Amino acid sequence: MPTIGERVKYAIDHMGRGETYAALEHACNALDVTSQRYYEHKKSSNKIFKSLIKEYSWLIEFMSLGGINLDETTFDNFPITDGFGKPILKPYFSDLMYHVVRCGLVHSDSLSKGFSFHEEGGVILAEQTIVFPASLVWGILSISIFCPINKNEITAPDYWIGLFKNQLIINDFWGNEGVARHIVSRYPHPRITLTNLSNLKMIDS
Repeated sequence: MPTIGERVKYAIDHMGRGETYAALEHACNALDVTSQRYYEHKKSSNKIFKSLIKEYSWLIEFMSLGGINLDETTFDNFPITDGFGKPILKPYFSDLMYHVVRCGLVHSDSLSKGFSFHEEGGVILAEQTIVFPASLVWGILSISIFCPINKNEITAPDYWIGLFKNQLIINDFWGNEGVARHIVSRYPHPRITLTNLSNLKMIDS
């Protein structure tokens, strides 16, 4: 079974080749194991996976979704189900990351129709459409890297992650959430809560 450090390396390698979905799978798997450690659970679950994303929404916003308040925004333009047939009509970001991305990549060969990633910096939203930037991979990875529970992890030498203009050698900063918070605090950005997304129309083809 690959370690968290190995998963981080694999994700970075895939990103270097432009393989966003393969990178996301490894990033989500690393986050899955991190959530088990953090909440002291023997098995993974949607509850702890989503809870960890919510706890580190500040870091994801900084790394890839600056400007969107992930704590309060609901993506009701893209209703989903919880995997057991129960609808989630107003999914939060954490719901999308677990049910659409994590489960879609682990249990299927594709994501839900209308949900995708692109190499641009912004987010595209329309009726039944969400396009996130591929940089979201770095946001997900950063949770596993800076979460204190992973302070004893190790990855390949010289692999680094960027925070704003800082290139941090990962093996020197495992579990160092304080450094991440310090950098984030130095470069504040506006946080906008998106509302009434269910009123969006489909993109003309």
